[in-house]
Amino acid sequence: MPLDYKRSYKTRVKRRKIITISIIVIVFLLASFSIIYFRFWSKDNQWNPIEELRRQIGQYGNDQTEHLGLALQRQPIHLYTIGTVRATLGKADKEYVLSEGRVDDSYFDDALFIGDSRTEGFMLYSNLSNLQAYCSKGLSITRIYSDEIVPLEDGRKITVMEALQVQKYKKIYIMFGVNELGWPYDDLFQEQYSKLIKDVKLLQPEAVIYVENIIPISASRSEKDTIYNNDNVNRFNAMIKTVCEEQNVVYLDVASALADETGALPENASVDGIHCNVEYCGIWMEYLRNNTYVFN
Repeated sequence: MPLDYKRSYKTRVKRRKIITISIIVIVFLLASFSIIYFRFWSKDNQWNPIEELRRQIGQYGNDQTEHLGLALQRQPIHLYTIGTVRATLGKADKEYVLSEGRVDDSYFDDALFIGDSRTEGFMLYSNLSNLQAYCSKGLSITRIYSDEIVPLEDGRKITVMEALQVQKYKKIYIMFGVNELGWPYDDLFQEQYSKLIKDVKLLQPEAVIYVENIIPISASRSEKDTIYNNDNVNRFNAMIKTVCEEQNVVYLDVASALADETGALPENASVDGIHCNVEYCGIWMEYLRNNTYVFN
């Protein structure tokens, strides 16, 4: 039987098309697999959706009563890059001496409080109308550089570090640490806290800088929580004290005024074991009234 060259040619062309398409599909699949492998399953960066969620929550901090776990990556160090500072560190470093007696409400007329939701609660329950604060739930020693929480008259919001360039204060109270209890790297916590204090000193050279330590957790909460527990609180407070000594600012041991004989926050001091109620915010305020400093 003679060959049908026309049909044979069409068959060959069709076969070539199928082979070409198959090669393109294989190359595409190999490229896609390579990207997925190196992005999610490589040896140095094994991906797990639950761990990724935990990492994100840990990185950005939270002070909710429920949490999903520890921060799994080293926290970024935020360098101060905003605007022009008002003084050199040599001018900002000053010696402090403890004042005698208890101050009245007017002492806080030119004071600013900076912190997270614990400071928010303190501001709410302090019953002083002259208190000013830059505070927000979840604020931390890294997010203070990026979270726009300070409202302006025109409706815009700016970061705390930007706001500190607008208005001067004579006293600044800083409290951070509870949102950072999940940080696994002590050196970065100290480095970032030190950087924060240094930036505040540069922007507010005439202010007495008070750093309040971390208030303890209730015993019942501490015993069952892998992050919010008093072992972590004590460890981080030791680091904060070291930073204050190195930066030459006032370290306020607020924790000692609120802790019971075991070093924990009393069970009747808080609903969630972390945030102080009205009564204990009053004790907190009384401690601040009796522990004020002036430049030597």
